Amino acid sequence: MRVIFNIHSDRAASAAGWRARAIQINGEARLDEALKATELADGSSIYDYIVEEDRLGNDWILTVNGITVSAISFLKTEIKDNVQIHLMDNPHAKRHG
Repeated sequence: MRVIFNIHSDRAASAAGWRARAIQINGEARLDEALKATELADGSSIYDYIVEEDRLGNDWILTVNGITVSAISFLKTEIKDNVQIHLMDNPHAKRHG
């Protein structure tokens, strides 16, 4: 299965070391598994970077084929081949620093 991952956040793109990438996953996968298979520049995963306590962190907006992921249940959703995932900064999040 192929997942197309697009990063629209300068912060996340800097952590990843890329803005767009096709990720290959063997067999079927859930969204959380695809996020765990997507590596950042330091070897950690995009899942580790954006998910807090099994939910999407408030700093982020994640869409899958145009549908916003807003609840923990969406992380366990099965995804299809060639799915488009987009990660963006949440403009309403309060960031410190």
